[in-house]
Amino acid sequence: MMSKIRLVIWFLVFLFGFAKDSYTQDVHFSQRLVGNRQLNPSFTNRFDGNFQVITAYRQQWQSVGVPFTTGSLFFTKKFKTAIPVLEWFAGFSYANDKSGDAKLTMSQFQINAGASYRYLQHKFTFAIQNGWIAKSFSQSGLSFPSQYDRNTGGFNETLSSGESFAGENTSYFDLNIGGTWETELGSNWKMTSGVSLNHLIEPKESFFDQGNRKNRGVGGQFLADKKINKSLYIHPYLSYYWARGASEMLIGSAVSFPLNGVKKIEELKPFLYLRTGIDRTTDAFVLGSRASFGKFDLGLSYDINISDLELASNYQGGFELSLIFTARNPQLKNIRIPCERY
Repeated sequence: MMSKIRLVIWFLVFLFGFAKDSYTQDVHFSQRLVGNRQLNPSFTNRFDGNFQVITAYRQQWQSVGVPFTTGSLFFTKKFKTAIPVLEWFAGFSYANDKSGDAKLTMSQFQINAGASYRYLQHKFTFAIQNGWIAKSFSQSGLSFPSQYDRNTGGFNETLSSGESFAGENTSYFDLNIGGTWETELGSNWKMTSGVSLNHLIEPKESFFDQGNRKNRGVGGQFLADKKINKSLYIHPYLSYYWARGASEMLIGSAVSFPLNGVKKIEELKPFLYLRTGIDRTTDAFVLGSRASFGKFDLGLSYDINISDLELASNYQGGFELSLIFTARNPQLKNIRIPCERY
């Protein structure tokens, strides 16, 4: 029974991944600090420091066959201007994603640039992201319905697949934009909201002779930081992304506990999110935590599957790991009073 379920799952994965009118899924992460930067380029500027490097790794669906693996790298540098309230930033990101028996592989390189403007307790940020995406797959080891050999009762790879693939590789240019608004509501409340428009030019993405366009997507993010007392903070979070044929909502909260350097860990931030959506299946709980120490921040999370796929996955989902390095701005430590004679 289990083998039949797995066979059906991988047939559906292949069907939706290569059908001519399919709506392919973007790379996504469950951890907020990584996922926001993946969807909205203006979030790459959301840190205190000179520059920041983020690396993340995700693996899922290992329990139902060949696992899906995703790795990403983000780099962002800030640039001060003569205007104290205006700041520029620029950077790049790289992502590599491999999935399924078809060895569907995506390599994505993006360049980000934007500016932030601060007015009183408000901060407005806008960014643009140019990207080049290359995708490939392999027919080796795959079987198609037309390759079923009635003489042997099995599949024969030497028979024609009956598919009209234009090739096993495709690539295209992509364009995304995003903006955020940060504000302070008193001394204990900070709120951030963002919106992003992805795949603005709807690039052609297909392994067939006929074109298939990458659907334009809209994303929204909302998060807040609320100080309860000097040793407890809460961080509610909501993210929603929609493109024709697909949607995803991540909702939940984190809490943080400053530890004041206990065992070299400055802060712990456990979190719990629910992945769901509007008119779609609720599929997972995301349970994890972050730990800050010095210039580094380490995140670890796991997706607990609660959808109908639990029959095959046994409630197992995706494992995700991230590491953030933030170079702080240099601070003046010693003040020297110049001699009046010189």
